Amino acid sequence: MAKNVRIGVIGVGAIGPAHIKGFQQAKGGEVTAVCDVDARRAKAAAREYGVPHVFTDHRKLLAADVADAVSVCTPNNTHLPLTIAALAAGKHVLCEKPIAMNGRQARRMAEAAKRARRILMTAQSMRYSGNARFLKQMAESGRLGEIYYAKGMMFRRAGIPRGWFQDSKQSGGGPIVDLGVHVLDLMWWVMGTPRPVMAFAATFDHLGRAGEGMGTWGVNYRPGRFSVEDLGVALVRFADGRAAGVEVSWATHTEDLFMLRLFGTRGGAQLYPSLILYETQDGTSFDVTPHAPRVDGYAGETQHFVTCIQRGKEPLSPASQAVVVMDMLDAIYKSASTGRAAPVVTR
Repeated sequence: MAKNVRIGVIGVGAIGPAHIKGFQQAKGGEVTAVCDVDARRAKAAAREYGVPHVFTDHRKLLAADVADAVSVCTPNNTHLPLTIAALAAGKHVLCEKPIAMNGRQARRMAEAAKRARRILMTAQSMRYSGNARFLKQMAESGRLGEIYYAKGMMFRRAGIPRGWFQDSKQSGGGPIVDLGVHVLDLMWWVMGTPRPVMAFAATFDHLGRAGEGMGTWGVNYRPGRFSVEDLGVALVRFADGRAAGVEVSWATHTEDLFMLRLFGTRGGAQLYPSLILYETQDGTSFDVTPHAPRVDGYAGETQHFVTCIQRGKEPLSPASQAVVVMDMLDAIYKSASTGRAAPVVTR
């Protein structure tokens, strides 16, 4: 039997606990260390989840023989240095989304993983839910035909996260990089990862800039200037003529909403808020409600990471694909800032 994979979780303030719980449920995985710059937070997480080793400096964690892999759950602007340091130390890395601040950084991280011969997997947890995996299978089987358009929306009425999320120098952006990275990645993956060529987008910050629409969660909150968007919309065009539309917000004067739909030549599908296939046969339209295996995205993600390490397999959300997603986000922000369509530049 393959030995257990020892995991160190770096950053336990926001998303880190979800990673800890996921790895503790994963077969073949065990959380052996936590690390956070806030000593009290690190110690509290260790006590709550029964983790034996506690660090406040990631360099000490990487130097100690306590982990085979690390999960990077820190602010976006730290993903590059932490990931490269972990790879250089011989660790496999699961890095939270967005993998980096931009495509250039993501590419550096992917190249570092290749040199180190270690797995670098991006934490696109939505790919790993039972419903998403089922829909991907339906798309690959040809049941939907060619998926020529996809549309995803994720709106919050009052859900601006506090802390570093509001600071562009730490986050790289607002809901486009926080929520849109999930929506765009999921649609693009189900569509078969076509080559993106162009993006047209617009962003707004009316509510956030006025101090409205604030949520109740976040870490390291220090009041300051709101320097990211609170709503963004984008259309990405692919080389084969297909397209994907994304609309995301942290704060809007509307209800909370999460919707994702695919439009194919033989059928259509809805993934959120529930899984439905829309089909037509002999002139009759009908809806199918599949009952896919119930797999939580975080549980599926952490189990997959452990399994890939044990078997030496490339993950379903590899760094190479995360690079392209960041290239698309770069083009979206470029278009929003210029008011014109922007090419997706793959360096």
